[in-house]
Formats: sequence, structure tokens, C-alpha cells
Amino acid sequence: MGIAALVSGQCNNPTSRPEIRSMSPQDRARFFSALEKIRQNGELDRLSKLHVDNADTIHGHPVFLAFHRVFMNDFASALNRADPGVSVPYWDWSLDATNPISSDLFTNNYMGGNGGGDKGCVQGGPFANWQMNIDSPHCLTRKFNQGDSIAPFWPPEALLSMQQTCSQYGALSSGIENGCHGAVHLGISGDMSTMFAPNDPFFFLHHGMVDKLWYDWQMMNPDTRFQMYDNVNYNDPAVSADDTIPGYPNMHVKDALDPRNGLCYVYVKSGSSEAAKRLMQEVNRKSGQNNGPSSTPTGGAPTPKSSDGGPSNAPNSMTSDGPSGAPNSMAPNSATGSNNASPGIGAAATAAGNGVPSADSAAKLNELTSQVSRLGGNGNDRAGASAALHDQQVDFLQNVLVNGMTPNHGLDMASAFMNRHNRFLHRHANALLMRREQQGETPGMGLGDILTGLTSGLLGKDGVVGHLLQGLGHVVEVLPQGLTETLKAVGSIAEDVTDDVFNILNLPKVDLSKVPEKERQIPYVAMLPDWWYEHNNLNATYAAQLHNQIHDMIDGYNSIQGYVSPATAHYLAKKYGSQ
Repeated sequence: MGIAALVSGQCNNPTSRPEIRSMSPQDRARFFSALEKIRQNGELDRLSKLHVDNADTIHGHPVFLAFHRVFMNDFASALNRADPGVSVPYWDWSLDATNPISSDLFTNNYMGGNGGGDKGCVQGGPFANWQMNIDSPHCLTRKFNQGDSIAPFWPPEALLSMQQTCSQYGALSSGIENGCHGAVHLGISGDMSTMFAPNDPFFFLHHGMVDKLWYDWQMMNPDTRFQMYDNVNYNDPAVSADDTIPGYPNMHVKDALDPRNGLCYVYVKSGSSEAAKRLMQEVNRKSGQNNGPSSTPTGGAPTPKSSDGGPSNAPNSMTSDGPSGAPNSMAPNSATGSNNASPGIGAAATAAGNGVPSADSAAKLNELTSQVSRLGGNGNDRAGASAALHDQQVDFLQNVLVNGMTPNHGLDMASAFMNRHNRFLHRHANALLMRREQQGETPGMGLGDILTGLTSGLLGKDGVVGHLLQGLGHVVEVLPQGLTETLKAVGSIAEDVTDDVFNILNLPKVDLSKVPEKERQIPYVAMLPDWWYEHNNLNATYAAQLHNQIHDMIDGYNSIQGYVSPATAHYLAKKYGSQ
């Protein structure tokens, strides 16, 4: 059945998508056999090529979740053409977050393990010696990011906290993209770290989980969230549910919003979220008990505070009425922004030379850029910094480019921006060319267009600096503020609550008194390399803020005596449960 047929109307009997470890050995073998069939008949090549061809429009944009939902259903349709009725599973990698390499999935009974040899070819499991054609002929490769092991993933608590904090689609989508999504791709690496990642069946198990995170968030408020689609946290023009899905000209975003109907599937629970919720209930109870009724609930979405302690009215205060999706106060020539700039930033902007390309102004320009990159949570400072960058530096860059590119004219700073953010500049240049073509103008770009593209791409309200500041402004919408302090106030978790976690996950009880303290701790999540964010149109500054918040959160959980994460319980039961 084709994708178009799957969105034709209501669905009376949706297909269930299980966690792969809950499948019978026979059903798993059937799934693996269907995968081999679509590799041989060219369908897997088609899917990988479709992903490659649309890579620049489906990553770092609001359509990220919607595209991959449709893409996953395209995959499910291909499997069912090869074997009607075959189950399409997902992998709840949050259960393996503590020690991913210990997961059953990396055994030959499941997906096989790391690649071997000079090329990293997969040599064990159902996909051993697979030969792929996209992007060029090669063996299926895996190269784990820690040699023979894999860096930790986001644990269930962090995912649940993100879901319960986000009130808008774009906040959730950007949180997933800039946060948990990349850790799995790069943990496995090889083909999985490329745009032809669909070569590896791990891609579809992983994106099944990503789609489930969206689905579970929608189910938290089904009356509104199955219709919700916006550009919050993205540097995109206004979006609509009527927008076409890239790569699927007959599909619109609205066709993907509610999988229970047109796409006709639902997810079977794995237990990780339910176990995390049980822990959060106890954390909420204990934090309220220890701090009084005014303490911040951990499991829900606390009211974000501005840096001066007052309410920020998030998320609405972070959204834009303009097409960029950035905060309103970041618009160029904003009087409010300029007046609210902190003295240090204002002084640096004034000293930048107001367009005079001198060695001193170049140094001040670099100083200003550095200050902005380190700027923290005060919304007025961020607005002022954005206005200062735009108002004081556009003429400077234009004069540098027109009057001579000498080392003393700040070109190092401009070149660094262009090298690091070339995708943004390319996108701006392409937009100019498309506009000219649509208006019937002669193709080509003169010096004026080039300057406009560079300055707007670097410093305009839709540009790189705006994107950077937007990330700083929106990060609080993805994870709750004040969580670490709340967690550290809990003190301890009762043993019966820990028992509930093991029971919810259907795990054998472990005598935690015999487990080394280090193994009971939630490990830190590794920071991803800059090239990953560049390759996927993402915001490295925003991702770094998320990364720091996750580490603070993990510190808070690890400070609670007797606390055992669902991911830790899963790992400990596997290692010690039979003892």
C-alpha cells in the first residue's frame, strides 16, 4: 500500500508498533527477513536516496518530525509490500542510556554489533556483509563513537522532563533535534552518522523512538496537540499544516499530525516513561514535603523565570509575530533592544567603529562577538546585544568587503562566521535566486546582492547571530528551570518506589546494596562535535545549553539517596539480576 493510500481517511484498526525486545523471536526474524527483501528489491536504496536528496530541508527546520513520521510510514509500507502484515518495531534506546553497548540490540540475535576491519564493515548479525549503493557502493558500516563502546544516551527522566515542559510543537522538535536525536546517530556512527543513515536498519528503529516521543507528547494533550504545528525555536518563516512534506509532493504536514487516523498506527508502551513518571511522583511528593507547598514540581512544567526572578510568561514571550520565529525584541533597529543593552556590550558596539574598517574596530568587533556568544539568560541583554550587532556592524562588514580584505579589517571574524555557518549563507543566496526566478528577473547575483546576502546571513534578524541568540532565548522552553535545586532537596527515595520501577519494567529485583555506587549513577551525556550541528543546520550554542542543563539534571538525580533511573535499573537487572 502506498503512502498516498495510507492518508486517505479514518483508520478503524491501527497497526501497533512494539518495542523490538517485546517481539517474539519469530516476529523479529520476520522483520529482519523483510528488511533483507527491501534491500534486494531496491526499496532501501530509494529511501536512503530520498533522505539524502532532501537532507538540507528536513533537518534544522520545523518539518523535521513531520517528515520523519511520513518517511517511517513509507518504510513500513515498503516492508508490508515485501511481507504483508510484518510488524514494524521501534527501539527505546532510553532504556539503554546508561551503558548502550550492553543492550541486546548489539548482539547477533538482534541488529549485530560494531563494524570491523579498516572500513568498519558490519560482520555479525542479520545485516552482516550487506552491500549498499547509496551514496556510493560500500559495505554497511558502523564505527562506535567510543571505540568498542558507545557514549551514554539521554535517560528516560530527561525525555519525560522535556515532554512535560514543552507546550508547543517547535519547542519539542528543536529539543529532540538539538538534544537526544544526535547522540544515537553518532553513538553507532558509520553509515548512521551520514545523510544516507537509512542504509542501516538502526535508523528506522531509532526514528521509531523519535516519532514515539512526539506521539507520547501529543497524547499528553490529545485535544490540541494532534493539530499543533509551529516554528517555535526555529529560524524559519511562518509555517502551516498545509505545507507540503519535502520529498512527498502529495503529502501535507496535516496528513502526518495524527498517526491514529490517516497513517493508521499507534505505539505499544515500553515502560520507560511510566517508570520515570512513578519516580517523578515521588520526587514531587518529597520535594513538597521538604520545601513546603511552593516548591517546583519536577515532573510538570514549572513557570519559567526571567533572570531577575520574575515570570517570563513563557512560552508566548519567546515567540515572534514576525516570520523569523525569533523573539520580537531581536528585530534590527529595535529601540527597546538598544536601550536595554548592558554597558559592556553597548561600549563594545560603539567602539566597533560604526562602519570604519580599522584594526581597532576589528578588534572591538571580535570582542563584541565574543561577549554575545557568552551571554546568559537576561532577555534584555540578549535583545540589546542583537540590536547592537545589527546596528553597529552591518556597515562595518560591507566596508571591509568593498574597501579591501586585509588582515587588519576583521576578515578573520567574518571568514570564521562564513566557514562555520555556510549552510545559512547558501540558504539565503538560494532564496535570492529563487525570488529572482519567480519574478522573472535575469538569474545572477551582483555585488549588491552578495553584500546583502552576507550581511543578512551573518547579522540580520534571520541570520546566524539571530539564530544563536534565539537558541539562548528558547532553551528554557525545552527543559524546566530550577530542576537541579528541587532534586537536591528531595533527600532520598523509598525502597518501595525503587521496587515499583523494577516491576513496571518487568525486571528482576536487584540488591542495590551490593552494587558499586558508580554503577548506580546516571552517566553524563557526551557533547556532540560541531560538524554534526553544521551538517544538520542546527544551533551549536542552543545544543550546548541543553547539554549543560542535562548534566545539571543528572547531578540532581544522582544526589538523591536510593534513586535508580529506569535506564540504570534496566542495566543493573541485566548484569546482576540472575545473581
